[in-house]
Amino acid sequence: MTTLGLIDSHTHLQDEIFDDNRKKVIARAREEGVEHIFVCGEDISSSQAAVKLAQTDPRITAMVGFHPHNASEATLGKLDQVKELARNKEVCAIGEIGLDFYRNISPPKIQHDIFESQLSIAAEIGLPVSIHSRNAENELRPHLKNFVQKSQREIHGILHCFSGNLKLALEYYEQGFLISFAGPLTYPKNSELREMASQLPNEALLLETDSPALPPQKYRGKTNEPSYIKLIAEVMAVARNTSLMEIAKITTVNALQFLIQQPNKTEPM
Repeated sequence: MTTLGLIDSHTHLQDEIFDDNRKKVIARAREEGVEHIFVCGEDISSSQAAVKLAQTDPRITAMVGFHPHNASEATLGKLDQVKELARNKEVCAIGEIGLDFYRNISPPKIQHDIFESQLSIAAEIGLPVSIHSRNAENELRPHLKNFVQKSQREIHGILHCFSGNLKLALEYYEQGFLISFAGPLTYPKNSELREMASQLPNEALLLETDSPALPPQKYRGKTNEPSYIKLIAEVMAVARNTSLMEIAKITTVNALQFLIQQPNKTEPM
């Protein structure tokens, strides 16, 4: 077993695609040096499943919330359920939440309203957030600016699977957000993304797989899983002209700071 000590900061391990082999997927992650996994909700049922999964393994931590695609389902009653779930000790953040104007599966007005409601829940409880943003950078800014003013945390959240530019990444980092890189970092055409990742401060960086989506280049077209995060770390190491062990250390320290600052955290093992 490798001793890299990687942390996968964004997965959907509760997804039904893993129902037949979830224990094996988690075991493979351990074998590849993944010491902790964040499991993110997308609606009530997936958030409940994330918490349940975290309750079975102290090396898994949950996030709860409504993905922007599912914002239309987020009634007041269900938002109350998110708030209640967020009080569980296994929950480290409200997420995955945000705005997605690429697919517009939920109407933009509803996305804005539900996003703001969930940011308010995070601020009230004292939790950070995991942010989904696609074709929504300009619209996202005022929401996050308002949240930062109310947030009780030093690290306010994570920009999940970041795909913006260096200027935007630095702006978010300076506001108190971590920048997370996923499988697209490994795709040959994404040289600009690798260049951006090479220039961010060490303290800004996180790694994720977004399992089961967005597998790294080697596994394109297949189901993604946390054990593949090593491949993302290797590409980041090359981009930053450093070692795999150094990338593991940097990103794990950042992820642990995100966890340790929480009043409701589950300690990694």
